[in-house]
Amino acid sequence: MHTLAGAFALDAVSDVERAEFARHLEQCDSCAQEVAELRATAARLGAAMAEEPPPEFKDRVMTAMHATRQLPPRTRPGAPDRHRRSARAPRWAVVVSAAAAVAGLAAGGVFGGIALNQQQELRTAQSRLDQARQQYAPVTALLAAPDAKTVHGEAPIGGGVTVVLSRSQDRVMVMDAGLPSQPGKVYEAWLITGSDAPRPAGVIAAAGGGGLVVADGVGRADKLAVSVEPPGGSPTGTPTEVLMSMPVPA
Repeated sequence: MHTLAGAFALDAVSDVERAEFARHLEQCDSCAQEVAELRATAARLGAAMAEEPPPEFKDRVMTAMHATRQLPPRTRPGAPDRHRRSARAPRWAVVVSAAAAVAGLAAGGVFGGIALNQQQELRTAQSRLDQARQQYAPVTALLAAPDAKTVHGEAPIGGGVTVVLSRSQDRVMVMDAGLPSQPGKVYEAWLITGSDAPRPAGVIAAAGGGGLVVADGVGRADKLAVSVEPPGGSPTGTPTEVLMSMPVPA
């Protein structure tokens, strides 16, 4: 099961494997940290290599669309076995593949996975890609920062969080690393400086599902806490039920 960490980080597993490995992450801190590091590495390498597609790329794709018949994917006996073997590739191969995949998003993401047969669909796909770029731009910039540091903290109820912090960008990312689902509750991150009152950093969007929050204004914070709150976060601006706390990188 440990060998699926790389494939899971790239979402290159079957539905059954994904569910089994998600359960495994709740009990294996080393795999949870490795998945977080692989995702961060892929994003940093992709950000460093990404470039805008050439202006004529759209015209070439539109021309090819009208001249190419769309066929269903071909399957052959033994394909699942080959997929499982490829999921166990060495870690260095996974990182290199991740970098290539992330770097390719800028040039090919507009067209992947969407049946583009009309100009309107192309404009819609481009708009969605632009929105995704804007949404995740702070994450990409943070992971690419030269002084970005990553730490992992464990929660007493299982799972934990992975924290990426850059002092130069005054920014921190807190990512769910297998925190168990809390029905009717959410997890909220807090920044703490010395003996000062905790400052809210935001709600971790999808408790138990790999959600994350990015916050600016780290300042001189030396600790990070995670609390259990009602939907939407603390209504009083102070933690309701502190689940865990941990030091953040200097």
